[in-house]
Amino acid sequence: MVKRGLGLFLAALMVLALGLGAVGCSSDEPAGGDAKIVVGTEAAYPPFEMIDENGEITGFDAELMIAVGKAAGYDVEMRNMAWTGLIPALEAGEIDAVISAMTITDERAQVVAFSDPYFTAGQVIAVKEGSDITSPADLIGRKVGVQANTTGDYACQKIGMRDADIKRFPSTPDAFNELLVGACDAVVADLPVVAEFIKTNPDAGVVQVGSAFTVEYYGIAMRQMDTELHEAINLGLAKVKASGEYDAIYDKYFK
Repeated sequence: MVKRGLGLFLAALMVLALGLGAVGCSSDEPAGGDAKIVVGTEAAYPPFEMIDENGEITGFDAELMIAVGKAAGYDVEMRNMAWTGLIPALEAGEIDAVISAMTITDERAQVVAFSDPYFTAGQVIAVKEGSDITSPADLIGRKVGVQANTTGDYACQKIGMRDADIKRFPSTPDAFNELLVGACDAVVADLPVVAEFIKTNPDAGVVQVGSAFTVEYYGIAMRQMDTELHEAINLGLAKVKASGEYDAIYDKYFK
């Protein structure tokens, strides 16, 4: 009886020691192993996400997400979706995360869990050359194109624009098309997106008005209950930043 009790006691100590050892390693090791995660994006927002000539999703967000996933121990499958369907698809379990130049807001944080911020941006105004719009205040009483349910949309509301004057579109390229044909007086969108449009369309006669009039931070969205994935993605993001890989991807698209 004594020998049996001693054996059980020693076995319990071994299990405890193994458990403590595993906990001690958890913060340094990738959580995903060989697992795959599906990440949704709206690939119509260059330079953050777009479709290349081979039909593949590319851009700053896509490359960063793949790097973060690898550092966290996950294979990443990018999936192109409509902007308005991203959070519903996440809630329904159709995708595991969202990276789509999505600003961290209090309202969204009530529904999803955001990673640590990975990009700082802000809203700017784009107009045709010769416009008399020089500040956000000048947008009052004008027709302004935005992508619906984005922080550009919310910024226009915040400065006091009438709802009827805010022309909402499924994507930012749609808003720019309206500006080009004269159907709206300005577009409000994220600074890097406006800069990319001006750079890639030099003959369009579109210019940026002033500097950003908001400050925003992008995050990777996940389900609130997926705490293990949330911790792994934050760890992966930190590793990518520390290694210099983040800077290399950033320079590729924004330098």
